[in-house]
Amino acid sequence: MLTVELHSISPDLSIEHTLHMKGFKIQEGTYFYTKDNIKLEGIIDSNKRCLKINFPPQLNLKQYTTVHHIIKYLILVLNAEYNDSQSLLGYLSTGEGAYIITNWDYWVAFLQKARLHSLEGKKVRVFDETNKEIASGMFISYKTDEQSSNITECILITHFGERSFNGSSLLIEATNEW
Repeated sequence: MLTVELHSISPDLSIEHTLHMKGFKIQEGTYFYTKDNIKLEGIIDSNKRCLKINFPPQLNLKQYTTVHHIIKYLILVLNAEYNDSQSLLGYLSTGEGAYIITNWDYWVAFLQKARLHSLEGKKVRVFDETNKEIASGMFISYKTDEQSSNITECILITHFGERSFNGSSLLIEATNEW
């Protein structure tokens, strides 16, 4: 299991209430969050005012993103400090570790860049921010917003020739067709 420890939580804040509000259920003194094949385990140490969140290491990126958002929410609401050194997800091109909080944005951008590079020359579908398909064709290139890493433009070869498609957060998926 991977683990993140939240500590230095103020005695004025209720860890239990915060977990409950985020969808955790208590069972035999341990809090569990289960949704979309994700299972988080929250263990409270009331004496030290800390919370350990455990999660499985074999999740996909979408599931890790959900875990990331839950932990970020808990850090924010509980005004907690964190130690995510036991949640190594992978490595960046620099060799630095990527964890569920530390270097998260760099890791997601690194994975997205690698995924999109592997799609070049393949048939893809492009979806807009509302998840509506706006195009399909052979993937040529893309541009991202530097701050958010969202795809803002992609170029495809379609039945009508080379076309550019724009949006604030485009999604590009392989069609697995030739």
